[in-house]
Amino acid sequence: MATTKPEALATLKTTIASTKSLISQFETLISTGALPNVPLDSSPNAIALYSDAAAILKAQTTKLSLLVLNKPYTPSEITFILKSLCQECLPALASACELCLPERYTAFLHKVIRTSVSSAFKYYLDLLDEIPVDEQSIENIRSQKTLRNTGVIWEGMDFAIRLGPMGLVMVAVKKVEGYHDLFKDAIEELEEWRDGDISPSDTITSHMPEIKSMGDGVKAGMGLQALNLNVNNIGEVDENPFDLPSNASAAILPATRKAIETLKLIRLLYPALIKRRVKRFPSIDAQTPADKFPTPDQADRYDKILAYCHLFSEEADEIAAALYTQDVDKVDGSLRIIKDYARKCVGFAEKTWHGGEDEFTKWVITWLVKLDEL
Repeated sequence: MATTKPEALATLKTTIASTKSLISQFETLISTGALPNVPLDSSPNAIALYSDAAAILKAQTTKLSLLVLNKPYTPSEITFILKSLCQECLPALASACELCLPERYTAFLHKVIRTSVSSAFKYYLDLLDEIPVDEQSIENIRSQKTLRNTGVIWEGMDFAIRLGPMGLVMVAVKKVEGYHDLFKDAIEELEEWRDGDISPSDTITSHMPEIKSMGDGVKAGMGLQALNLNVNNIGEVDENPFDLPSNASAAILPATRKAIETLKLIRLLYPALIKRRVKRFPSIDAQTPADKFPTPDQADRYDKILAYCHLFSEEADEIAAALYTQDVDKVDGSLRIIKDYARKCVGFAEKTWHGGEDEFTKWVITWLVKLDEL
């Protein structure tokens, strides 16, 4: 076994400790929201900074992993990479979090970037723990853990790199489509349960803790015309009688019918909102100049629309759970809540991003009338 110079290993050990300390400081600042704000007029584009720093971090992580896993082991080269990361890449990622202000980039993107950077820092700390700092650990490198941490970092940085050209809107569209997908699943399971095809223990609601983070990567929503949004036909249900479980109370029949009608009506909001509001928000990507950013009011409206799209899917789960337990009072309460969410969401989405009217503005007037009838 070739002996590695003790001085190089000692320097590497010190560098690892200082790198971990710096990352921990950044993690604390990100998690507490204590990063200081900077003047907006002179600040660089946060998405561009985030995306560029991610590309560097991915490349340097690849080099670092190869140096750790392959022989001869060269601690001096690993030290060089870590010092380079501490001087440029890691501070740049923290700065991207600092610059991504909710009133400028939306609270949605603010959270996306902070969560991504925080996750990258966490796995980098794990990766640093796998770097050998003495002769014995060099001979017992745990390659699987190194590869796993490297892969997770790559995945996160790939998203950051794509965000540069993709921009805020496409990320938001995928997220809302995910909420829509979950909402449709809840309706379908309610209909299957109504018809006696499944039991409450088989429903998606019973497994929600495992799938709360799902939702990205679904197909784009349909447009208003493709949907044939004729509200006069909204809410119609099959003439077939409900085949509910034999122990179902008489009161659960009308409660189930009303719940499904209401959820089907609210479901129509998703594709309409995606086409007319989510996709048409002022673009924010790595190339967006400072004078083309949305106004704070526009960013706030966008955040509220996205938040209500999320709340719809969550409240649909509450309605389903109440029906499965035959709690009619809770069903009624949850229906009132989700209808209130819908009215508020429509209030924020009624006008275009520049305060004008369009097809959605006209359509939603009739949609609200139908909602009030339920």
